[in-house]
Amino acid sequence: MKLKKYFYVLITSCLFFSQLSVYGSGNAVSYGPKSRNKAAIKDTLSWSVSMMKKVFNGSGEWFMTSDSFQKSVKGVIDYAENDPIDTVVVNMNQLLQNDSIPLLFNRKPENIPVKSVVPGYISANELDRQVETLRQTVADSIRKSVVAVPDDYLTEGLSRARLVPSGEPRQMLLNIEPSLPNAFVNRYRKGLGDIILPANITEAEIDTLKYRLFNTTRQFYNDSVLFSQRDSLMMAYKENYITRLSNDRATKRRDYLTARNRETLNIYNDAEVRKVNDSVRIALHYLTNYAASDSSLLTITNNTGHKTKTWTANRPMTPTRIFLKNEQNDSISVVLYNNGKGGVKMVIEDGVKFMRMVETQKKEILFDHKKPDNKLQNIYLKHVDPLPWTLFGTGAVGFTQTALSNWAKGGESSLSMLLIGKYIANYSKKYVKWENSAEFRLGIFSSKTRGLEKNDDKMEFQSRLGISAFKKWYYSGESNFRTQIAKGYKYPDKENPISAFMAPGYLTFSLGMDYKPNKRFSLFLSPLTSKTTFIRDTAMIDPNNYGLEPGKKKLWEPGVIVKMNWHYLIKENITYDTRAEIFSNYNFPFQKYNVFWEQTLVLQVTQYISTRINTQVVYDYNTKFPVTDADGVEIAQKAKWQFKELFTVGFNYKF
Repeated sequence: MKLKKYFYVLITSCLFFSQLSVYGSGNAVSYGPKSRNKAAIKDTLSWSVSMMKKVFNGSGEWFMTSDSFQKSVKGVIDYAENDPIDTVVVNMNQLLQNDSIPLLFNRKPENIPVKSVVPGYISANELDRQVETLRQTVADSIRKSVVAVPDDYLTEGLSRARLVPSGEPRQMLLNIEPSLPNAFVNRYRKGLGDIILPANITEAEIDTLKYRLFNTTRQFYNDSVLFSQRDSLMMAYKENYITRLSNDRATKRRDYLTARNRETLNIYNDAEVRKVNDSVRIALHYLTNYAASDSSLLTITNNTGHKTKTWTANRPMTPTRIFLKNEQNDSISVVLYNNGKGGVKMVIEDGVKFMRMVETQKKEILFDHKKPDNKLQNIYLKHVDPLPWTLFGTGAVGFTQTALSNWAKGGESSLSMLLIGKYIANYSKKYVKWENSAEFRLGIFSSKTRGLEKNDDKMEFQSRLGISAFKKWYYSGESNFRTQIAKGYKYPDKENPISAFMAPGYLTFSLGMDYKPNKRFSLFLSPLTSKTTFIRDTAMIDPNNYGLEPGKKKLWEPGVIVKMNWHYLIKENITYDTRAEIFSNYNFPFQKYNVFWEQTLVLQVTQYISTRINTQVVYDYNTKFPVTDADGVEIAQKAKWQFKELFTVGFNYKF
């Protein structure tokens, strides 16, 4: 009995370890009895991932009994298989900073799904129609002209004509040969029947008449056959010439249009590939930053079971306070600070007192009170320096409303609103003047049929530093940044934006002289100016509309700039402001320039209510507008003068 027990234990152990070797082998990625491997477990993670992927990506023989767990199962597989998020972020940053990889995605021109959307591309039906139209045009043109037929072609063709041969008429009349043409025979016999012979005519005279009629009929018949054969040969040669030449021209035209289609697709596809890769890089930047700054939840439980949750991430996070307790239920306040993703820093809060352990000690300090000296009772101020900073800001909200109901003359109700914010921070002390300003404008228009539209949008920052030179002149340097806040559209089209934030954006640096005869007027002259135009996303905004080359995101221009600002107080409650600037490109003197002129008239009705009239005139040689022909087809693009006028009544606040 003992021997049987030992034998049973031995068999059971062997079976157990054989099963363990099957499921623990790091190399065994197959499943089923035939795939059992006796190798020891080396990498259970790799084996588990391989095992699950083989089941999921197999021939379809395995399926989950409940689809509700499929997403979760695939989630744990991806989590185990993929690199840690920090490694992924580092690799993505290296990829996005690597200029040697210009394209992440590519596409062949023939893979464009809908070629009809490509500007300039000709469809197969239109190509066939143009080719056939050209073929007919060439054929009609040749038919109206004279085509020279080669002499050897006519000679060879006329030699095949069936003529009445020359010969002795008497012999031929004795027995009319069957080979003679029927038309000739019939004409000859008809001629014989038409002859009226006199009664006294002799036999010899009759033969003479027959011979003469035979020769005349033969000559006439042969001439008519040759003439008809000549016309037929010339017509056949001309038709063959027309067919050959029109087919040749049509083939060349088809080859040309096909090549142009291929080139059009290549150019369009290259531009689309650049746009898509620009958008992909922007999207990957956002996703990478999101992954890098994603947070982790940390739960801390104190001795009494109270739970506190805090977030850790690779970005600033709000600190969290917890209370630690001991067995005697004593509390101490601890602040948890974010120390990177997965890390936390614990700091005991200041001012903690342990009442059971140490008694708080107090120390009283006495101060002697003395009266001030009589000599200090009168203080004479000889000179007080004014504050060097002047801070000033305005905010305004303007409205324009139209309400119509059963209005016979037509129209519709509408509402427009204009938001304006401006802040000025100027520094002036001795020989230094530093002027700073920021301005925001946003105009919105809304109606029932047109919906919500934008009619004004501006964001501008300007800073000018000046050092006194002589009299009213200052050595000055200026920086200016201007863009817009929201997307702009060519209404009523609200699907394809033509402008957006930093598309375009303008950054200008200038060095020159500033003439300031008083606080109301300024004239800035800069012979050294750097102007840069930015297009942040070329996939959404066409850079050609703002003078940039395809695929470029910025345009740098050196030049000279002149700026003028004037503020005039007409009356106590009426002010007029105007500013203008002219920029000329050194690369194209007197050819390419920018002009900007703005005027603002403000009528202050009450302390918080005002009426504002604003006009703007702009000319930018880099901003192009389409030029169309009489049929509305775009044939070119060129810069144009731009004008805008806004009249608003609203509320304003000064601070």
